[in-house]
Amino acid sequence: MVKQLEGPILPFLRLDASIALPKFRQVQDQLRMAILKGHLRAGTRLPASRILAEELSLSRQTLVRVLDNLKAEGYLEARQGAGTFVSSALPRQSAKHRFTPTPRDAAETAPPRLSRIGELSRLMSADIGQMEDRPFLPNRPALDRFPFAVWRKCWNSVTRGGKAVAMGYGDVAGELVLRQRIAEYLALHRRDPCDPEQIVITPGGHAAFTLAVLALADPGDGIWFENPGPVTTSNLFRTLGLRLCPTNVDADGLDVEGAMARYPDARLAFVMPSRHHPLGVTLSLPRRLALLKWARANDTWIIEDDYDSEFRYDGAPLPSMRSIDGNGRVIYAGSFSKALYPGLRIGYLVLPPQLIGAFRNLSALIHRSVPVETQLALAEFIGGGHFASHLRRMRGLYAERREAFMQAGRDVLAGFARVDCSESGLNALAWLQDGREDQASHRAVLDAGLQCYPLSDYTIATPQPAALILGYAGVPADRMKPLLLRLAEAIARK
Repeated sequence: MVKQLEGPILPFLRLDASIALPKFRQVQDQLRMAILKGHLRAGTRLPASRILAEELSLSRQTLVRVLDNLKAEGYLEARQGAGTFVSSALPRQSAKHRFTPTPRDAAETAPPRLSRIGELSRLMSADIGQMEDRPFLPNRPALDRFPFAVWRKCWNSVTRGGKAVAMGYGDVAGELVLRQRIAEYLALHRRDPCDPEQIVITPGGHAAFTLAVLALADPGDGIWFENPGPVTTSNLFRTLGLRLCPTNVDADGLDVEGAMARYPDARLAFVMPSRHHPLGVTLSLPRRLALLKWARANDTWIIEDDYDSEFRYDGAPLPSMRSIDGNGRVIYAGSFSKALYPGLRIGYLVLPPQLIGAFRNLSALIHRSVPVETQLALAEFIGGGHFASHLRRMRGLYAERREAFMQAGRDVLAGFARVDCSESGLNALAWLQDGREDQASHRAVLDAGLQCYPLSDYTIATPQPAALILGYAGVPADRMKPLLLRLAEAIARK
């Protein structure tokens, strides 16, 4: 016996004109959920499409489309000469066993079963650049000075006419022309020549770090990590199962001797030798040599994050650590996030020759490839001399803004904080005075409509004196003093 619906319309169908979802999708989703919840049981006959269409003020063609879609999904079936029914193949649910969405509070008290990495990632912060764009936001380049017109021309020149070369997956290591341009740039501007075959393009710097860790270390292996250090990177390594080995940083950079004494069994070392973030110090040559000697003697690896290396205001950019590595122990990681803009999502690794095959294959399995059009446009941008020109302009601009920050900061913040502005990078430190705490000061700065990061967020082990990390690169020089006055007023309240 066929169960017939009573009434002229399905009472749970409600169309809402205020939402953007098309009406046919609203009807389709509500019918599907009614079947899953058991409101419409297996074998139930639906009203005719003409009747439903009239009741819902929809065209019959729209209702037929909905019913056809649900038939294709297996929720409905048509019976010749009888009409449309809820599929008899579906289980006949009693009210006790009907599908019911999990209440929000129950979902929160009973987290899903995850893998080890999934569980670790659930507990870690992954906030990268999601802060509101306010004055003094750290790590923010002057995005309004990016040469958009030139970039658009480069993009158009490589995509004009729908070139097939830009529409495929591309080389798993990255497009050869881009790797060639990066190799030329490194040789000319970083005094670090390499073969383009040693380069693997990645979707950003963190993807480069992930690739290196997965290829070179097992869960539980130790990694030297500078303390303080970037919190998103330390959380990444923890999530990948590494044992974080916090190593102190002083005026000469990473304390290599202390790291060897405390963590002799570490498998990797992660360092920012050109400019440590957030302290801004440079790894001294004796310590670079000691670190290379440790890696060679212990068959370990060094991941070199060339952080903010392009922006040095007192002389040329420093040579990379890889450039003095005679034994192939350094994996060099670079990106274009600060030099161009973060949304570009292109990073790269320069690898020792013996690692090229493994990294290429692993990159193919994880990333497949970075969007080819973006790679080709970037290669055109670099090859046309626009990248070098942009860097020169930005160095001049950031040097001007750095000088304005230092002059105004030392005056305005006197008595509240000591300004420390290294000779490179996009950020400065304000060391708080008179017992002020950086977390409380950070909250006050946010309340004042500004932005900063507390240094304590970057501290992994040994506590650091209280300080705020401030980005000056995105603030025009003529606005520096008024904004710093507002910052000082905020700090003074704490």
